[in-house]
Amino acid sequence: MQIYNRIPLFLATLILFFSSCKENADHPVPNLPVNIYINLNLPAYQSLNNPGGWAYVNGGSKGIVVYRNFDNFVALDRHTTYQPDSACAIGEVDDVNFFSINDPCSTSKYNLLDGTVTNGPAQWGLRQYFASWDGNFTVQITN
Repeated sequence: MQIYNRIPLFLATLILFFSSCKENADHPVPNLPVNIYINLNLPAYQSLNNPGGWAYVNGGSKGIVVYRNFDNFVALDRHTTYQPDSACAIGEVDDVNFFSINDPCSTSKYNLLDGTVTNGPAQWGLRQYFASWDGNFTVQITN
């Protein structure tokens, strides 16, 4: 009789699992394999040695923007989500507001700290990658 009490919990878990897989599958930006190491000693990445610094990195779908938030790093795919098939669908860090990524194809803006949409017609946030720092000079970006 106790097994019947667990069936609703099991079914709810299955529904959540499959709905989360479908949600990721529907994301308009391709989920490409990423495994990148950044050497913070290289001149191209000097800005990442200080909190608030950011840099563009090759990889992902249309490049990755890496942002240093104190002792954490954020890595977001630059491939914007509103009309993602457009050639111009490559996000750029705002020259005035460094916490914002602009979509040059539309009025969409994304938060640099987590990739969420803050303005515009885009309904999906930017694809986020895992970023881990060894505490010294290496940041690894993976998915």
